[in-house]
Formats: sequence, C-alpha cells, structure tokens
Amino acid sequence: MRRLNKFRLTGKKVILASAAVAVILFLMLLLLMPAGACLDDFTFSTAVLDRNGEMLRIFLTEDEKYRIREPLAGFSPQFIEMILLKEDRYFYSHPGVNPAALVKAAWSTYVSKDYRMGASTITMQLARLKYHLHTTRIPGKIDQIFKAFYLEIKYSKQEILEAYMNLAPCGDNIEGFPAAAYYYYHKNLGELTLSEMFFLAVLPQAPNARAPQPGHVPAESLEARSLLYSDWLKEHPEDAEYSAQMDMPVSFYCSFPFKAPHAADYVKALTPAEQGPPGEALSSMISTSLDLHYQELVERHVENYLRSKRSIGVNNSSVLLLDFSTMEVLAAVGSADFFDDGIEGQVNGFTAKRSPGSTLKPFIYAMAIEQGIIHPDSMLKDTPTSYGVYTPDNYQSDFKGPVKAWEALVHSRNIPAINLAVEIENPDLYDFLINAGVTGLKDRGYYGLSIVLGSAEVTMLELVSMYAALGNEGLQYPLQFLKETPVEPVEKRLLSMESSILTLRMLQKNPEPTEHRPARARSVPVAYKTGTSIGFKDCWSVGIFDRYVICVWIGNFNGDGNPAFLGRNTAAPLLFSIADSIILEIPAEKKYRPMMPPNTISQVEVCSVSGCIPNDSCPDTIMTDFIPGVSPITRCRIHREVFIDTATGYRTARIGDPGVIKTVREFWSSDMLRQFKLAGLPRITPPPMEPENNSRNQISEGSPPMIISPLTGGTYIIRRTRTRNNSIPLVAVADADTTTLFWFSDNNFIGKTARDGRLEWFPKEGEYSLTVLDDIGRSDTVMVIIESAQ
Repeated sequence: MRRLNKFRLTGKKVILASAAVAVILFLMLLLLMPAGACLDDFTFSTAVLDRNGEMLRIFLTEDEKYRIREPLAGFSPQFIEMILLKEDRYFYSHPGVNPAALVKAAWSTYVSKDYRMGASTITMQLARLKYHLHTTRIPGKIDQIFKAFYLEIKYSKQEILEAYMNLAPCGDNIEGFPAAAYYYYHKNLGELTLSEMFFLAVLPQAPNARAPQPGHVPAESLEARSLLYSDWLKEHPEDAEYSAQMDMPVSFYCSFPFKAPHAADYVKALTPAEQGPPGEALSSMISTSLDLHYQELVERHVENYLRSKRSIGVNNSSVLLLDFSTMEVLAAVGSADFFDDGIEGQVNGFTAKRSPGSTLKPFIYAMAIEQGIIHPDSMLKDTPTSYGVYTPDNYQSDFKGPVKAWEALVHSRNIPAINLAVEIENPDLYDFLINAGVTGLKDRGYYGLSIVLGSAEVTMLELVSMYAALGNEGLQYPLQFLKETPVEPVEKRLLSMESSILTLRMLQKNPEPTEHRPARARSVPVAYKTGTSIGFKDCWSVGIFDRYVICVWIGNFNGDGNPAFLGRNTAAPLLFSIADSIILEIPAEKKYRPMMPPNTISQVEVCSVSGCIPNDSCPDTIMTDFIPGVSPITRCRIHREVFIDTATGYRTARIGDPGVIKTVREFWSSDMLRQFKLAGLPRITPPPMEPENNSRNQISEGSPPMIISPLTGGTYIIRRTRTRNNSIPLVAVADADTTTLFWFSDNNFIGKTARDGRLEWFPKEGEYSLTVLDDIGRSDTVMVIIESAQ
C-alpha cells in the first residue's frame, strides 16, 4: 500500500514536471517565433482610388487573393459589434479559446453525434487563417487551440480583431470585409447600409455556400442574415425600424470596379518613392488625382464619337485632361476599349511614343517671339523652299505667299515654321525638347529640319506637359497623378512669360472645327493646335481653356495609316465636344481668371501688309502685340514711294520735273511675285530706273538678294565618274526693283540670270565664296564646300 501511494506521489510529480516542461517549451517556442505585426505574413491588394476616394481598380495579391487592409479604427463600432455577436460574443473575456463552447461542440460532434458544431473563437479562426491549418480533425484542432493561445499572448485583442476583419473569408478569393464591401456593393465600409453589413457579417461561417453569385443569392445567406438581425434586435430594439429594409430585394455587383484601367496600371507602376512612404496602414490604397466624374465624361465622349466615325475606320483614341493650375491629371484614357484586342486595347496610348505631327509648332513660334525674330503679325514667307536635299512641302502642296505669323501657326503652314526653325538658336526646337524632358531622342542630326513636322516622337504625357507650360506663363511643373505629392514640385522655365502669353493669344485665333457650339461655351476661349503625322498614322489636337489642358490622339496602335486621320477634321471635333461639356459645368464664379498681362507686353502700330513698323507710304496699319526691347523694329520695305516719268515709264530721281508723278508701289521679292502669279493674283511691279540713274538711293531703300541655293556652310558631293550630273543650282530671292542677278565664285564671274532665274554651276572640289550681286549693287555671300566621291 505504501508502495502504491509512493507510486501515486511519484506519478503526480511526473505530471507536474511534465506540465512544467511543457510550459517552458511553450514559452521557449514563443521566444523563438519571429517577431512582427500580426498581418506581416500577408500581402494586400493595391487599390487605386480617384481623388474623392472612389475605387477605380484593385489588383490581386501575390497569392491570388483580393485583400484590402483597413485599420480597426476604419470599421464602424456598429459593424464590429455585429461581427462579435455573430462570431465570438465573449471575445474580450476568453484567453483565445472558449472552454464551455469547446466542450459543448465536442460532445455534439464526437459523443452524441447529433450534428457537427463549431466552437472556434475569432482568435482560433485567425490562427487557422494565419498558419494555414487543417482543423477538420482532432490533431489539427489541437494545433489550432495552441496557436490561438500563442496569438493571445503575443498580440493584443485589438490587433487580433483587426487582423481577423482584414482576413475573414467572404467567398471565392475575397478575404476581409473591406474587400468584400467593394466586391459585392462597390462601396467602402463607411457607405454600407445596416442590411448590407448584416449580409457581410454572415459570410465567414460558410463563405462558399453563402456568397452570392451574379443573378443568384443563396437562401441560406438570407436566412442567416435574418437570424443575425433577430439577435441584434434583442440588443438594439431601436433598430426595428430597419425591418422593411431587411425585407427588400437584394442586389450585388459580384465584381470589383474596373475604371480608368490604363491610368490605374500606370499609377501602380510608379516607384514606391512616388507612391508615398511605405509601411503605413493604408499604403495599399493609392489616392490619385483622377476625378471619376471627368474620367467617365471623357470616356463617354470618346465612345459616342468613335461610334459616329466607325464607318470611316476611326476606331481608337487616347485622351488626357489636366488642370494646369495644379498640374493634376483629372482624366486619362489609354484606349477606346481596354478589352478590345482588335484595337490592341491594352496598349496605353498616353505613354506610347508617337509622331506629334505639327503640334510642336507653337513652341517654334514662342521661341521666335522670345528671340526677337517675329511678333504675332510679322509677315512670313510661304513659298517653295529647299534646304540642300531637303525640300519641305505643305499639306496638299499649296503655298500662300505672304502670311502673318499667327495665321501661319493656326493654319499649320510648314514652310514658315521650318524657316523660323532655321533662324532660332540657343535654344532651337531640339534643345527645347531636351529641356522639356522628352525622353528617347536620337542625335540632333538624325532629325534635321524634319523635327518641325513631327519626326521626333513624344508621349502624350510629354506633350501635355509642354502645353501646360504655355498656360503657366512659360514655367514647366511635373505632372501629378497622385492626390498628395510627397515632394514639393520644382519649376523649370521653358519659355519667357511674354512669349507664352503671345503664343496662347495666337492659338486662340485658330478657327473652331465646328459651327455648332453652345453660346455659353464660346465665351471661354480655346487655344488649340492640331497635328497629323506623315502617312496619316496619327492625328492630334491639343487645347488650353480655362484651367485645363486637353490632348486628343486618334489613330491605330499598329501604325496603320488612314486618310481620315486629320488633326483638324478628326481629332479637333472630339476635343471641342469634351471641352464644351466641361465649360458648361463650370459655375461663373469658379471660372479660372489668369493674371493680367504684364506691362512688358504693349500694343504698337504696324503695317497691315508687312507687319513691320510703318513708313510714310504704308496705306493701312493695324495694332499688334509687342515686347519692347525684344520684338523686331524694322521698317516696312514693301511700300515705297516712287517717282515715274510718264513719258518714258521709267522711275526717276528728277522729283518735281514736269511729267513726273509720285505714287506708292509694293516691292515684293521674286519668290513672292512668283507665288502671286501662280495664285492668279499678279502684282504690279515697279518700273525699272532710268538707265542713267546711279541707283545710290535704291541701295539704302531696297532689300538685298538672298541666296537660297546652295546653303551657306553646306557640303556638297560631286561624282567624278558622272560629270554631267555634277551641277549645283544657283537660286536667289531678289527685290522687286531688281532686273538681273550676277553670280561670282571667289570673284570669278559664273553667269547671270533674270531676277527669278536659275543658273547651273559646275564646280570642282574645294572651298568657295559664292556671291550674288543685283543690278542695283546689293549682294549676298555664302561659303560652300565641294567634295568629290566615286
């Protein structure tokens, strides 16, 4: 008997020792377990929101789940109470396991076998989710219990509850109530009705059986919701007023919002530094600058417009809408249909490099204004021109002759723009693009003068950024796709304030592409430019109005051309339809009021024909914008007072003699006179001077000839084996009072031509000083290098 008692005593010691060892091992296990927050083992979906918190798109996690992380404070106390009522009424009282519930469930499941009964607390459910436990058998359940104890020791009740609310299974691959709210209702948690909260609360107990499907709501889920509502009324009888709401038919989206997909992809791909500091509770929620109202407005216009143009092969478009006062992107359409493989819809049009056509011309004119080459009413030449082997042309091969600068810009004349591009320097257009941050440019020589017509590809983002600088008086700021920018934006001056303002005024004179515009919309000026790439592969329209910049592209991502792809005819109408809708929404008191023009811009009187400071012979003048100390101040040379001997018809210097009359004649250069003649508008040229006149006064009054072929500083290659084709054409533009041009090579006479003639020159290898002299005594000289090859 004593031995038996001793054995019993020893057995108790063994049990106590074993228990102590187990406790020690458990504590050691706790110490060895990795530290960290309760949710550190999980990745969460990136959700992209518009500026007002509306979800645009959500992305799968690495383990193919949809989870949206929300801090516990983001759940309403009402919803938390609802979850505890349904899942774990004694959550704040038990140590992770509810012993009474365990005993009851074990008896029902394994002893009486009446029915399977669960007893998992919220902590136990979190343990199963966190450690991927299989708890349908006893060993798994025991493991779950120990893991629940561990969680309770390691984390606070608030941390455990927060983790559960973010991980609770809600059907298919939807985990957590924040994700479920968006999936089933397209709402965030704070927007849910009481009925909707009850429905979400019953999903985790049987997510696959209770989760609604498109067009079908399981009866089990409705019954479970009703039972939970009945239990709720016992605690909150005041909510009986919601009974009618509970009886109403329910509807579900059963999908996540999928809006602005290209913009969402673009924002998600931004570097972490651009998304904001990592590690915050809401770091997976990206708040963008996009405005869903404007996004849907633009998408609606694109859809309707393309539907009306589909018969002529217009099927795709990209659009960007920017508030240049804040540099926030408000709408971004990458393609007409993200899911349409026929148009390669998943290509992002606003990040793709495309030929900009003529949309870069405003910056050439702005730099020409800034460098004192032109003012808005300067007369430019639109005549056939060659630059070595490059012979630019206008659309439809027409030439207008003399054209005002603003008219040349808004009508997109190629020749005047190219001539200006030759004159501007430091910076020229290539320098400007580099300074504006255009990426992927090849060497300067690769483009030559074709850069004026769009040979240097840009993205829509880059193009909009440059146009926004016009609206911001020459200052360029970074585009903002995020609602809150972590770094203060840095400005960069691209153009002077004055040249930016004058260029916008020029663009505001661009004729509207449609006559059918609301009168109230016409009260807001739209400064816009169009562009068409070579081969009709891209057509563009970029406009600035109120505080907005809008850019429209129409074309095919595969590069197929279409004669219908014309900027003015096809892209501009879509731009104006969007702009008009936006303008009509702006209350009068909220219309953007830019700064008053500075006193560095004034108005001056100029000749209405030449655009120069008028002389006493100019019959008509106009007022034009002028930058004192910068804009050109040359006097008009077109209108000149002449004296004609009525007896001989010659011009004469015998002022006041009988038979001599005074009149005013226009003195146009030879290329202009040729263009007038082709247009069927020949000009009356001034008669020649008397043979005995010494023409000294004419030298000071008229314009000297200008050599246009060959180019100064140019290098020309002649073939040794084909001497017959080794000629170089000698062409010059001469004043209207010129009759004959004389050509010299290093003071050696080559030959003579009429004022608008052409002479073939057969030089040998070497360097030459080439001079043209008119019969008045005015001259021009260029340096030319001739090299030979086989």
